[in-house]
Amino acid sequence: MPRSTPDIDSADVPQAPNLARIRAVLTEIASGTATLERIAEETDISARHVGYAVRAAQALLLLDRDRALTPRGQALLETEQESLAERTAFRKAIEESVIIRALAPGLLSTKAPTKKSLGARIEKLSGLSKATSEHRASDLLAWREQILEEG
Repeated sequence: MPRSTPDIDSADVPQAPNLARIRAVLTEIASGTATLERIAEETDISARHVGYAVRAAQALLLLDRDRALTPRGQALLETEQESLAERTAFRKAIEESVIIRALAPGLLSTKAPTKKSLGARIEKLSGLSKATSEHRASDLLAWREQILEEG
């Protein structure tokens, strides 16, 4: 019988709570900056956090496995920063991500999932510890707040 949820590696669970930071990393990659260290220098984001943003962008299918911008990532960069169009592009990426749908079904629904329920789901699917899973749940809930904010 086929599995109803994808295999999720712990590294696939996003740990980048700031969508603007993900966009900044995408912008640098689009401009031709290739290494995490160079992206860190150009964005003033630590190399470790650049790596987190890259993995999150891959989970959202904004970057492919080779760290190349996908058509979805390019479309996001064509929006104005902090605009409704940008939030809509991130929303679409979240809703269409197999990984995010598995980890956080209903993340953007009217009623927010709780950190505890989201953490438990992440723990079950990824094998991360309870504490780490709840921290990652907080990151995903931060995405929700940024996507659904007015203005």
